[in-house]
Amino acid sequence: MVRFFILDLDGCVTYPFKTPDWGAITAIRQLQLESKDNEMIPALSLCTGRPQPYAEAVAQWLGIRHTIIFESGGGFYHPVTNELAWSPSFTKEIKEKSDEIRAWLLSDVIPKYPGMMPEFTKHTDVGLVHTDIREIKEVYEAASIKIRESFPEFEVHFTDVSVNIIVSACNKQSGLHYFAEKHGATNEEIAYIGDTSGDIKALKWAGFPFSPSNAIDEVKSVSKVMKGEAAVGVLEAYRLLVEKNTTLSI
Repeated sequence: MVRFFILDLDGCVTYPFKTPDWGAITAIRQLQLESKDNEMIPALSLCTGRPQPYAEAVAQWLGIRHTIIFESGGGFYHPVTNELAWSPSFTKEIKEKSDEIRAWLLSDVIPKYPGMMPEFTKHTDVGLVHTDIREIKEVYEAASIKIRESFPEFEVHFTDVSVNIIVSACNKQSGLHYFAEKHGATNEEIAYIGDTSGDIKALKWAGFPFSPSNAIDEVKSVSKVMKGEAAVGVLEAYRLLVEKNTTLSI
């Protein structure tokens, strides 16, 4: 029985800088609300590289009532009890190094790219956003070299609109593991959907890994690929999970 379906945000629930597919999201939300009284429907949660305020807002849209994972496994927030927790791997020493990385980006990288913005509310990792994928890739390459040479405790990922420098011990797999312990679940009771490199470890850990059709090839190779893009693919996977649980119960 799959008890939880955990969703990445960018590229799955939404496309950054674009109006969400409200039709698909409304259908996803309806299933999530029904999950409270129907155990055949997995309850939703989120696992995203985005900061807490954005993840909390999306959790409110969807009526999520379980712990959400943000900053790629660095932080955890319960939307019902208002509990906030940080990964124990984010130590004082790691925070100091994170601050050094942030300072380097602010002084040496961002000034070279007009329109490049830091994700100001992030705490455990360092994020940059931009609408130009070419410049995102340039910054990703520069950041990868810098992190590899000077900050081995961190790793770098990118999406079409962001560069994310995260603590390696605070990745999405560790976030799912924390969620499972918090809610008394096994990995076989958890499904996950993601689309970029930062999702791969989580997809390999989850019992039921999915990806939308817009996912990168490396993600598709370790997951069941849906026909739909983004939220449409999420809805497709959600319905498959409900069908699977219902079939098992017969």
